[in-house]
Parts: sequence; structure tokens; C-alpha cells
Amino acid sequence: MAAERRVGTLVSSAAFAVRLAWLADRRALVHVVLVQVLLAGAMAGGLVLVQGALGSVLAHGPGAAGRSPGLVPAVVVLLVAGGAFGALRLSGAARMAVLTVKVDRLVAGMVLEAAVAAELPRFEEPDFHDRLQRAVFASRRQPAMAVVLLVTAFQAVLTVLAVGGAFVVMAWWLLPLVLVSAVPTVRAAGRERSAHHELHHGLSESRRLREYLERLLTGRGEAREIRALDLGEVLTGRWQAEYAREVRDTEALLTAHARRRMAAQAVGAVLTCLAVGCLWWAAGRRLLPLSVAGAAVAGVWLLSARLNTFAGMLSGIGENLLRLTDLRSFTAPAVARVVTPRQPQDPAAEFGTLSAERLCFGYPGADGPAVREVSLELRPGQVVALVGVNGSGKSTLANLLAGLYPPDSGRLLLGGTAVTDLAAHRERTAVVFQDFTRYRLAALDNIAFGRPHAAADLDRVHEAARQAGALDFLRGLPGGLLTPLGKEFTGGADLSGGQWQRLALARAFYRDAPLVILDEPTAALDAQAEDQLFSQLRQLFAGRTVVLISHRLRSVRQADRIYVLAGGRVVEEGSHGELLRAGAHYATLFRAQADAYQDADFS
Repeated sequence: MAAERRVGTLVSSAAFAVRLAWLADRRALVHVVLVQVLLAGAMAGGLVLVQGALGSVLAHGPGAAGRSPGLVPAVVVLLVAGGAFGALRLSGAARMAVLTVKVDRLVAGMVLEAAVAAELPRFEEPDFHDRLQRAVFASRRQPAMAVVLLVTAFQAVLTVLAVGGAFVVMAWWLLPLVLVSAVPTVRAAGRERSAHHELHHGLSESRRLREYLERLLTGRGEAREIRALDLGEVLTGRWQAEYAREVRDTEALLTAHARRRMAAQAVGAVLTCLAVGCLWWAAGRRLLPLSVAGAAVAGVWLLSARLNTFAGMLSGIGENLLRLTDLRSFTAPAVARVVTPRQPQDPAAEFGTLSAERLCFGYPGADGPAVREVSLELRPGQVVALVGVNGSGKSTLANLLAGLYPPDSGRLLLGGTAVTDLAAHRERTAVVFQDFTRYRLAALDNIAFGRPHAAADLDRVHEAARQAGALDFLRGLPGGLLTPLGKEFTGGADLSGGQWQRLALARAFYRDAPLVILDEPTAALDAQAEDQLFSQLRQLFAGRTVVLISHRLRSVRQADRIYVLAGGRVVEEGSHGELLRAGAHYATLFRAQADAYQDADFS
């Protein structure tokens, strides 16, 4: 049963590779396959012509070429056909090269689409990252190589069939012996294929760790701290240790299977020699015409070579096709999904009260939930603050409210209706994360990405930049809004941490969504800029529902409602004044921060 499953997997993966080639460039695929069919037919026809030429020479004598009426035409046909099919082979190789490039592009796009389509909780799972790593590995020339190998194998099979057909006419009784000579090599290749695939799966996490270490050692952003801490030698040593493991396991596998393949080829060579010996014996006993025996020897050599080539390719083909199973399983949702143009949400559309009812959520592998039985209410136009110590669940709750994670239990209600389409809910939400992404692209992109499915509106970009206090420094860039934000690019410029944060805020203004979530939106700003932003918060986000997360409690004093979290639960709620009068968690946190400012030494 296991062998049958493996064969079924290989067949389905081969069909998947052919489908990819068909989708990438069907005309090129048809051209390449047709070339292989013609070349295989030419090889069989050439073998028949060789037999005829040998028969003519032997009948009239080597010195009587002029009296051999079939010899000269046969030689001319062979020469002309050789030239023509040489040109045909070059044509097929050129189309094959183009086809592989197109397959590479198609497959890389499929992996990216599947990764983007995965919901955020999947990125918390190690198994997902292993599957992603294997899919990325398989997408790098593997599908194109699979197509090349399948076409080469197809040519080898056609050649075997064509030459075998000619062989049947000449000495059919030798055909089984020649075919059996390839069996040991085929079996050895199958065992090696399975071993390679198991090794590949076992190294997934080690390869992910190596790639991360490579990013640390080569990244521009990480270079400063790595040198400050003198981490280069330590990280390089860990990279070397992880790579040494792969080298060691690969060397052991290849050494063991090389011996098996050499033994298998030796057995195949003995059987081929036995076939040639049988021809020699039959010709010596005049059981076969000498011309037939001579052509049959050429056929044995050609058939044996093709069979051994095909058998030797089986390990590479099988390993390649098994890796395609990783690609196929990971990209299946992207292949099946019908992509339709996304319609941007109307920011002016009615946005009612957003309520959370007993939300619970826990990260995979965590000891307990990060959010426990949280209920709250966000009314249109309100500024609601989430406060608490580190690890209290504020950012996780914000992610749930933004529709980035589906709750394990509980539900979100918008205007009294349960939110079931999280993608549509995210369209109505603008989020500024504490660890926002710094896009090393044009400054224009960094703002216009707020509404990526619509053409960039320059007037809105300028207005968003003005609201975020970014317009002045953007105008001072070498290329204005078209300046790449990274010194590693030609004409690029660097920004300070505060300038990057203003760009993230501009992105939120540009999105113009009815629900705005600000997670530590001023962490990189100075105190004066922070106070200015919070004092203008209601004006800047007028008519919007704003969720604000901040460790600096003086920034949340003007919020309409403050929710205090501890251990993933809401332990207090109310206005700033109400919570101070209650004298509990919030009051303790606020007074601790206030005392720190009062006790500071300004001398």
C-alpha cells in the first residue's frame, strides 16, 4: 500500500508539473513535446537505415559502394536528417529555456499569493513556517527542473519505445534481457529518492534558522547592533553548525546510495554484455544475418544507454516531484481561489457601534489565553483607550477588534450584527502598529499603501502627510515623494525613527477608515510632538471611532472611555476621573507615572 501511495503521489505531482507548464506557456510546451516525438522517431528510423546500409555493403562487398544502389541514398538521408534534427533540437532547447523561466515566475507568484492569503494566526504555527519554507524551496527552479526532467524522461521513453519497436523486428528475443538490465538501477533510484525526500523534510526548521541568521548577518538595519555587541563570530558559528548538520546528513546519504547505485549499474552492465554476447553467438552460428546482428549491437548499446539514463534520472525526477507535493499542498488555496477585483470600502458608509462579547483568544503553544472573556463597546466618534502593564493583552485585543485574528470564543458585533467576514471588517479599519513596517520603497508608496487597491491620489497623499506632520520633511527629500526610503537604493534617503512613525500615521489618515486603532502611535516621537498629536486627536480623526493604546497614561486622559486590562481581562473601565476616584489599578499606574515625573532631578 505504501508503494502504491508513493506511485500515486509521483503521478499526481507529474500531472501538477505538466499543468504548471501548460498554464505558463502552452504553445512552448506543445512545441517541446512535438520536438521530442520527432527526435525519437528519427532515432528509430536511423537505426532501420543503418541496418539497410550494412546489409547493402555486406551483400556487394566493402569496395563495391557504386554497385550498392541503396547505400548512397541511405547515407544522404542520414546526413540530411542529422542536420535537420540538429536544428530541431536547438529549436526545442530554446523554447524549453523560455518555458522554464515562465514556469518559475508562475510558481513564485503562486507561493506569494498563498502566503498572503493565509490568515494571521497561521503565522504563529511552526508547522506553517516549515510548510512555507519547503514551498519556497520547491519554488526555486524545482518546478522548471521538473518540467525539464519530465521532458527528458519523455524523450527517453519514446526512444526506448521506438528503438524497442525496431528491435522487435531485428531480434525480439533479446528485448526482455535488455529491459531487465535496467531494473536494478531503477530500484536503487527509488530508494535514494525516498531517502532524499525524508532528509529534505527533516531539515526544514534548520534551514529556516539558517536563513534567519543570514538576514541578521547581512541586514543593514541589524549591522549596527551586531557590531556593537560583537555578535558576528557567534552568529556565524551557529550558522556553520546548522549547515554542518545538513552537510553531514547529506554526505552520509549520498555515500550509502552511491554504493547501491554502482552495484546496480554493474549488474546492468553484465546483463548488457550478455545480450551483446548472445548476438555475437547468433551471428557466428548464422542464426542472424550479419547486417541484422550489427544493427542489433548498435540497438543494444543505444537502448541500454537510454534505459540507464532514464533509470539514473528516476532518483532526480522522483525527488523533484516529491518536493512538488510540498508546493502543491501549500499553494492549493491560491490555485483554487478565483481572484476577483476588490472593491475599496466607502469610508463614508455607516459604521455603527462595535461591541465585543466575551472575547477569548490564545496563541498556539501558549500556556493560557492572552485575552479572557473581554466585553467592551466602541461607539461612533468615541476615543477609547486600552491601558495596562506589558503582557496584559492590550495589543492582542486590538488585533481582535481589527479583525486580524478570529476569536477562539465570543464574537464581534457591528451595529448589533455579528462580524463574520473579517476581510471586509479589515477594510473598514486603519491600524498603526507599535512595530509598524518601514517600507523601503518610495515615500509616496508608504502613504498610498493605506488604500492599495485604488490609484494613488496625490492630493489625498499630501493632506494625509500634512495631518501627520510629515509634509515638511517629505518635501525636503531629494526626489520628493518619489524618493526611495533607504540608502541601499540609488537616490535613496534615510529617515529618523520619528519621521518613520509620522509616515505610519499618514498611512492611517490616507486610509480614511471609520475604525482607527493606534497601538503606541507616538513611541518614536518627542514629548512635544506627542502632546500635540494627542491634543489634536479628536480633530484629526473627527467622526471616527478611535482605539488608543499607550503606556503613557497622561496621553489617554481625554479618552471617552478607558479599559484597564490585567492578565488578559478587563479589570476596570470608566473615564479618567472615575478611575482615579476608584483608587484601584488605573489610579495606581497613573500616580506611579506622575510621581516619577515629580521626583525627577532637573538640576
